[in-house]
Amino acid sequence: MKMCKRGQGATEYLLMLAAVLVIVAIAVYYVTTTGGYPAIAAVQRGIDNDIRINVETGEIPTGDWQYSVSTTEGQYSWTDGTESLDAPYVTIASSQAANTYYVSLKHKPSGHMYFADRKVTIG
Repeated sequence: MKMCKRGQGATEYLLMLAAVLVIVAIAVYYVTTTGGYPAIAAVQRGIDNDIRINVETGEIPTGDWQYSVSTTEGQYSWTDGTESLDAPYVTIASSQAANTYYVSLKHKPSGHMYFADRKVTIG
């Protein structure tokens, strides 16, 4: 009878160890797959007939950010940034006709949306 209890204790110990390993594996997977994104402070601006993103702090490297400029709120056509998004500003659309535009900005690798459908009026 004593031998049976020892075997049972070892089995319980191994089951607890397996449960801990599974929980740790899930936590490691979750942490490694949720990529971060750069912290920036940026606002959209309409200057003359251009649409700019003014960057107050932070930076996003070339190819890691996308923007959308649309005349329809909620409609997106994502374009890759062709230069580093950093201070003081980046012009994303030049010589725009007088209209109301909706500007959106996101981090491409993580999909993090910095802002969406922010209004810019030209003219």
